[in-house]
Amino acid sequence: MLFHRFSPQSLKTRITLLTLLIVVFGFGILGFYTKNLLRQELLTYTGAQQRSALRLLTSEVNHGLDNRIAALQAAALQITPELQKDAPALQDFLRQQSLLAGLFNGGVVVWNAQGQLQTELQYLADALATPVLAQQDLTQVLAQGQPVIGQVQADNERKAAWFAMAVPVRGPTGTVLGALAGVIRLDQPNFLTQLTAHRYGESGNFFLVAAKQRLIFATSNQTRVLEVLPPLGASLCTDSFVQGHEGTTLSVDPKGVEVLVSTQQIPLAHWYASVTLTPEETFALIDAVKWRARLVALALGLMCLGLIWFMLRRQLAPMTSAVQTLDGFVRQNQAPQALSVERNDEVGQLVAGFNRLLERLVQQQNVLRQRELFNQAVINSVSAGIAVLDQDGVILEVNEAWRLQEVNGTGTVDPSRQGTDVGGNFLLASAALVVNQAGADALRAQDGIRAVLDGRSPRFYLEYASHLPQQERWYSMNVTPFVDADRRGAVVSLENISLRMQMQNQVREMAFYDPLTKLPNRRLALERLSQQLVRARRVQGRLALLFIDLDKFKPINDELGHAVGDWLLQAVAERILGCVRASDTAARIGGDEFVVLLPDLQSTEAAISVAEKIRRALAQEFVTEQGVALKISSSIGVALYPDHGANEQDLLRLGDEAMYFAKKQGRNAVHLCKPLLVMPGPDAEATAAHAYVHLRWKDAFNTGNAELDSEHQALFVHANTLLDTVALRHQQPLVFEAAYDALLAHTAAHFAHEEALLRTLGFADLNHHAQQHGQLLMRARTLYQELQQAPDETLAEGKLIRFLVSELVAGHLLKSDREFSGLFAKPG
Repeated sequence: MLFHRFSPQSLKTRITLLTLLIVVFGFGILGFYTKNLLRQELLTYTGAQQRSALRLLTSEVNHGLDNRIAALQAAALQITPELQKDAPALQDFLRQQSLLAGLFNGGVVVWNAQGQLQTELQYLADALATPVLAQQDLTQVLAQGQPVIGQVQADNERKAAWFAMAVPVRGPTGTVLGALAGVIRLDQPNFLTQLTAHRYGESGNFFLVAAKQRLIFATSNQTRVLEVLPPLGASLCTDSFVQGHEGTTLSVDPKGVEVLVSTQQIPLAHWYASVTLTPEETFALIDAVKWRARLVALALGLMCLGLIWFMLRRQLAPMTSAVQTLDGFVRQNQAPQALSVERNDEVGQLVAGFNRLLERLVQQQNVLRQRELFNQAVINSVSAGIAVLDQDGVILEVNEAWRLQEVNGTGTVDPSRQGTDVGGNFLLASAALVVNQAGADALRAQDGIRAVLDGRSPRFYLEYASHLPQQERWYSMNVTPFVDADRRGAVVSLENISLRMQMQNQVREMAFYDPLTKLPNRRLALERLSQQLVRARRVQGRLALLFIDLDKFKPINDELGHAVGDWLLQAVAERILGCVRASDTAARIGGDEFVVLLPDLQSTEAAISVAEKIRRALAQEFVTEQGVALKISSSIGVALYPDHGANEQDLLRLGDEAMYFAKKQGRNAVHLCKPLLVMPGPDAEATAAHAYVHLRWKDAFNTGNAELDSEHQALFVHANTLLDTVALRHQQPLVFEAAYDALLAHTAAHFAHEEALLRTLGFADLNHHAQQHGQLLMRARTLYQELQQAPDETLAEGKLIRFLVSELVAGHLLKSDREFSGLFAKPG
């Protein structure tokens, strides 16, 4: 019960917590300011104490250094030039200097003016073999005649460190005759040991650092003896200490620990002394009082919380009762009851409004429930996915089939269906879909749906792809309008047509591509040749057609078997593809014959160059996986547009003749055709002119659609071209086949475009019309096969030609297509 009263959704709870938050925020600002003020004062006070301790430490260090330099200078005055030349006597002299032995625990060393070691006296058994004084320090003493405190040197293997103090040895005239140095071993008891033996406070430490080497050589923290500080640039604080800065600051030591650091320089030795103290010890006073302050603040906050909540509970009690009544009506289906208005304030006005709302809801609830049940039952009974859109394209309702289509086979949401649930905008989701049309007739799905919603179109139909990484899918979309009593919208129906599209793609793959080499077959090659010729005429460009026939292929196929022959054809196709551009077309037209179409040709030499490149590639040995070397070559004929021919038939015939000429000249060659102007004889001319009647286009044949009319006129042209090749079919069979393939390819493309266009227009008899298209194409292929196998070719030829001209082209265009020409009629 107590938890329910303090529910986060409660207005009392939120106001109480907000007020408490303001109070806590004020206490927090006050505590933050007080804490920072105490920290700043403690830093100033503690820093002053640290610097005071450092002044005492540096004073003792300077005093010790001065005493040792003075002792060395006093001993150097007693070294005469004669004594310096007598090494044994000099050694005895050094042993008699008991003061030096007490001040320098590592020994004493004497050098001559040239920097050569004269004698060395060591006081420790484990004498160091390394130089006691760096060369630059020794040079400074001898050259300048000034005392020097040498660099701190370390032997990491022996865990030993030392530094030397050197003074000049002068002759009677003041000339520098050499140098006397005393060595102090830092790993042995010395005058610095006592100075750094004690810690500073509970957690602080003293440090003596050689600034040039960034080396800690004496410290109360033995774990950091001989530690090298970070290099230049790694720590700005350390860099400032090395450069001579003195003072106190908060920093982070090389171990990553935050410390309060004070430093003071020792200029005599280029050292500096520092003392550190952890923040825990520095700010111990703050830590001691903060918990008691927090307890007091917590007690005050709880008291404020109780008082505020109690006051709000009394003031908002009527509104709480109203909310509980509404909740029971909405969630628990309790009978609605009018709420009592206790006070005529803002809360009372709100309760009165609730009473009026309850009365209205009771009247509409039953009606809405019945309508929703009916609508949902209707749309769920349909197998297709259905969505209801409002005037703006927002999805109002969907059926179960629609929701199932949103989830792909892996159980995750289909990315292409994002935003198509209830509340999403279907116009935005379908913005990227485009009807499969070209040029000015292209129509976006978004525009088609909008036309239905606005009443400008009675129906919109679209087939589109929605592929997944593991699956190819296609859908059909059918959009029809609906008008409600007070609003306008549309119904979208989606069906999965993937199976039909996959079958169509398989049929196209079989119809237009060679199954062995995967190259375009004769049909597709002729279709592309026709398209490129149209484009070349439009832009006044040039193109080339290469006829390629393999030499010595038949013996290989007969002797080594069809498996080797098939492998060789595949290898030939790969080499041809490697010699042409991506925009070129390489096709296999049958057996061991290939053609290559080169559009956008710049010059005749470019075509000859490509042909030579292919010839050289095919002349190289082919080695099978079993290591068998196969040797073939190729004969290539080249025909150019418009140099040699103006249409498909001429280019095919001339390229074929040029290829046979290359074979007759010895094979493995490229030959550019030289067209001969052959005038047909009287018989041939009469046969070509009078055997069949040509088709003639009339304006009365127009349907009203410019693109369809253009395709119909092209069908007439292809049919007349085929009629022109009939008389010479036996002399030029490839030309006749090319004309037949071009006519059939253009017809199939026209039928597909016509069906897509009629589907978008909602043509009622589309299925029957499409079935007629399929029957006509099937009949044309059947008659062509009969011509190839018929013993009496004259009868079969006439039967084929009459069907192609009279039924496939003229008959279908002038009869069946008349049924839908009214759809394109324009008013006025």
